[in-house]
Amino acid sequence: MFGRFHKDRGQGSGGHGGAHSRHSRGWVDILAFLKASESLRVLDFGTTSPANINFLTSMGHSVYMANVVQEANKPEWQLPAEEGSSAPRYDVEGFVSANLDFSGRDFDVVLLWDTASYLPPPMVPAVFNRLRGVLRPDGRLLALFHGRIDGPETAFSRYQLSDSEQIGVVHAGDYPVRQVYQMRQIEKLLQGFSSTRFFLGKDNAREVIAVR
Repeated sequence: MFGRFHKDRGQGSGGHGGAHSRHSRGWVDILAFLKASESLRVLDFGTTSPANINFLTSMGHSVYMANVVQEANKPEWQLPAEEGSSAPRYDVEGFVSANLDFSGRDFDVVLLWDTASYLPPPMVPAVFNRLRGVLRPDGRLLALFHGRIDGPETAFSRYQLSDSEQIGVVHAGDYPVRQVYQMRQIEKLLQGFSSTRFFLGKDNAREVIAVR
């Protein structure tokens, strides 16, 4: 679930069935930061992507992968509801401890993509708090939030990097969007970051760059 890849670990490209591309202003910002810096440590969320590993290591950066959506949707993290309440409860502390333990490592860039949209909502604040804690000063976090619960643009996907304003979008599983986050909710999740920049995509996805 969490692993490091160096330049000599590059592999061939994975499958691209059903792939398309989308314009990402957030990725443009991150790409400029990657090009202007040397030997950064990047944490990329999503299914393992040899294409992303090759792209980032070819720029001289170290890459770590994390894929938490599948794990978060497992029933073992759900707790019994409190008496008189039907609201689901989750072992948030246990989930974060088990899945976001980076063994003391910190990062310059976190590519969270739209991971938060597919997590049980009670887990999301703790995930952002954890990621803020492992970002180095002046580090960047890129996150996407879907503007709709359903629709073809909300399919769980892997985002493939490119040296342009377009990123590849490859279907990666069948997980539903759990919640649509409004601007105020996103701003609350990003409390503690020194600055944020928001971009609204044509597919109704809201992108945000948060600087530690």
